[in-house]
Amino acid sequence: MKFALGVLLTAVAVFAWEALSWTTLGWHESGYRQFRDEAHMAELLAPALTNPQTQASGGAGIYVMPSMPKPTKHATVEEVRKAWADHEEAYHNGPWVYAIVRPGKREISMANNLILSFLRSLVCAGIIASLLAHAMLPYGARILFVAAAGLFAGLACDLPMWIWFENPGRDTVVNIADHFITWVIGGAVLGLFVGKDVVLTKGV
Repeated sequence: MKFALGVLLTAVAVFAWEALSWTTLGWHESGYRQFRDEAHMAELLAPALTNPQTQASGGAGIYVMPSMPKPTKHATVEEVRKAWADHEEAYHNGPWVYAIVRPGKREISMANNLILSFLRSLVCAGIIASLLAHAMLPYGARILFVAAAGLFAGLACDLPMWIWFENPGRDTVVNIADHFITWVIGGAVLGLFVGKDVVLTKGV
């Protein structure tokens, strides 16, 4: 019962911090950029992305430009080399794009998204609680244990986006810091309920 209560309260604390982080602090959104003419970009994007033969959901998905070369099986060695050389030149010269794009209308339910977000927090809290339950640590060390898991999540999930997909350094740092702070808070709550107390025994 104590374990389950700890997981539930940790999920509530984590969910509350993440809501505050994304809706009030503004440190995520402040790094976003915008196109000079969004209406023009919408006119360009929608017709270019709605090919049901190549993309699911009416063209929604991850798009990369320049795309990887896909020479036909009948292409000569020289044609393959040229395709890759052209790709490398376009990649280095830019513009380079890695984007999640939805070309058309979609019904968005904030309620469903909030429910899914809380369930994600609950699952994450359950996983880290199951690890912490086996650790014999004082309260402060329990917080650090859970915070380290948050830092690991940030390094494992956000740093590759900086290394391979040119996610701006500023946004990468913010995302990793947010993971860490989230689970410092989560650890402060979870440590009150989960974990083994340190037992000191006198020597004979």
